[in-house]
Amino acid sequence: MQSLLTRLTRNRKELLAFVATGRHGKHTRPTHIMRWRGSSHTSSGVTSAMVIIMATVAGQLMPVSAAAAPRDDLDRSRIIVKLAPTSGDARRITMGNTGRMGFDRVLAEAGVSNIKQVFPPLAPSHRLAPLARASHLEDFVVVPVPLGTDPDALKQRLEVLPDVVSIEFDAVVRICEADITPNDLYYLTHQYPLRNTGSQPPADPGFAGADIDMEGAWAYTTGDSNVVIAIVDTGIDWDHPDLADKLWVNVNETEGEFDTDHNGYPGDIKGWNFNNGNYMTDDDHSHGSHVAGIVGALTNNGIGVAGMNWKCRLMAVKVLGASGSGTADAVAGGIYYAANNGADVINLSLGSYQNSGVEATAINFAVTAGVTVCAAMGNDNSGDPHYPSALPNVIAVGATDSHDYRALPFCFSSTSGSNYGPAIDVSAPGDWVWSTVPVESGSYDYKCGTSMATPHVSGLAGLLRALRPAFTPAQVQDIIQKAAEDLVGRPAEDTLGWDMYHGWGRINARATLQALAVALPPVLITPGSQTVTELDTLRIAVHAVDSNFTIPTLSASSLTNASFTDAGNGSGTFVFVSDITQQGTYQVSFIASDGSLADTDQVSITVNDACICSKHGDITGDDIFDVFDVIAAIDGVFAGAPPPPTDADCPPHMHRGDFNCDQLYDVFDVIALIDFVFAGGTGPCNPCAG
Repeated sequence: MQSLLTRLTRNRKELLAFVATGRHGKHTRPTHIMRWRGSSHTSSGVTSAMVIIMATVAGQLMPVSAAAAPRDDLDRSRIIVKLAPTSGDARRITMGNTGRMGFDRVLAEAGVSNIKQVFPPLAPSHRLAPLARASHLEDFVVVPVPLGTDPDALKQRLEVLPDVVSIEFDAVVRICEADITPNDLYYLTHQYPLRNTGSQPPADPGFAGADIDMEGAWAYTTGDSNVVIAIVDTGIDWDHPDLADKLWVNVNETEGEFDTDHNGYPGDIKGWNFNNGNYMTDDDHSHGSHVAGIVGALTNNGIGVAGMNWKCRLMAVKVLGASGSGTADAVAGGIYYAANNGADVINLSLGSYQNSGVEATAINFAVTAGVTVCAAMGNDNSGDPHYPSALPNVIAVGATDSHDYRALPFCFSSTSGSNYGPAIDVSAPGDWVWSTVPVESGSYDYKCGTSMATPHVSGLAGLLRALRPAFTPAQVQDIIQKAAEDLVGRPAEDTLGWDMYHGWGRINARATLQALAVALPPVLITPGSQTVTELDTLRIAVHAVDSNFTIPTLSASSLTNASFTDAGNGSGTFVFVSDITQQGTYQVSFIASDGSLADTDQVSITVNDACICSKHGDITGDDIFDVFDVIAAIDGVFAGAPPPPTDADCPPHMHRGDFNCDQLYDVFDVIALIDFVFAGGTGPCNPCAG
């Protein structure tokens, strides 16, 4: 493998001449810097060696980034103090009245305006109040350090006081996630779309914070290896160290000319080449590899660049040739292939001003099959419809620069610019984007265009699918649009709400994933209230309904004599058989969950008193209506025993054993009981009547 530095040395004079022409000047490009022309949709590489040249001083290659400083988890704006206990009951501490004169005086002199107890005292009647008091919990206070005050000096003044038992700075507590700042070589120095420090791009440093906030998003997820993102493009470099291990592999296929998995494409272990009709999806241009790196370059491996989606699989679907162009039928075939072979997201960093029915048909098929399709708006600063981004069921993506402005112009031409118009949905960084290119082309390079903006949206869609596998394309698009940052571009173009230059705004990955974690959409459990008579069986079909959420699992809270069977997809069967002690109303909770979040709705179930004859014949009180009740009735009637006690839930005159409802407890009840038990009768009366 030829190194970037070797290639630079060989082309040094040519490269220096290219750089000297400036961003928009005319120049002759080095032969290894390729341009892609797909109709009028153009994305161009700018030599990766530029940054290396600028970082070279007196022949020494400067380090790209310094070693990270050790993490300091102290919050010096807050001091936690444990005060010496006082006699008496626990009491609430207030500013200036802690009961420790020396401590109060130092706080007043330091200008501290308020303090608070970490553990406010419990009411004396609380069952844990004695334990809290014995532990002296009320003696812990938080002291805010006034603005302009030396935290260490204030801490030193407090810690020598006799009323101070212990003292420490507060600590910063974080979620228990892996470090979300990747260690990839170029992450901090080149990849402003993910984290903009205001110093990365070579042409214009831009504004700090004009980025998609990837580190905030990675706190929620870095992706899922089950998510497949299809790069329908010029192919992907099979041997690139930042891409090779991320390639989707068709495990059902074998090498050779046989179509082992019978999908119509023999030997398609690493996707399919619709340009040449074979399984060679290696990148002979550079565009597809660049797009693939933005979506999902191997991350945290100490080299190269960080991909948005650390764990997704990249499906190589080659539809464009070495010139960067192809045909609509090849693109349509690639979309169809991706959808049929498990893609969750399809990236289309390509397009034409000619609408194609066959492309539209393929996209409709993919979207109907549940695949999110993202397409580039085009690079000609034009408002003319550009396809397939102008189709209604794709996410149409415009490009911004390192200022969050609409890219105008791009790095490759003074007349270029991100297209605009009624089709645009969102925008993403697309100017001076550093990513992977084939190894023989230098491994890493800058490119510009809506082609580079689109994979940022595709990568985000893949992260969404990692958290919500059941989301539909419409749901994915809706949440990305709602979480986009509005009013960040040029005031004349980026107006409130949707506008034709930025759509709903520049995407924000953190806000998008945070929207999922804040709360599950409300789930309505159907049916509503239910009524059952004791000893009867209540069987209801339960369904969880939400227009924006698919629920893989549904469960029910425990209830005696009840069971719930989950049938999947938010449905199940609830079965309840009440006994004679369960009269009343119960709130049964049904829990809808997607695996990480849950929402609960309650169904009211009322158990009515049955007062059925079989209950009144249950003289022995064992909830069983049998021959032993007959024996008990005979003993009771003929031995002169008093009648069994009245049922509390039945009318007062209804005694167990008064089986014929005449309010007398006699031999006729015994006869009726015998008839019922041994003859299988249904009983001569309804004891609840009268």
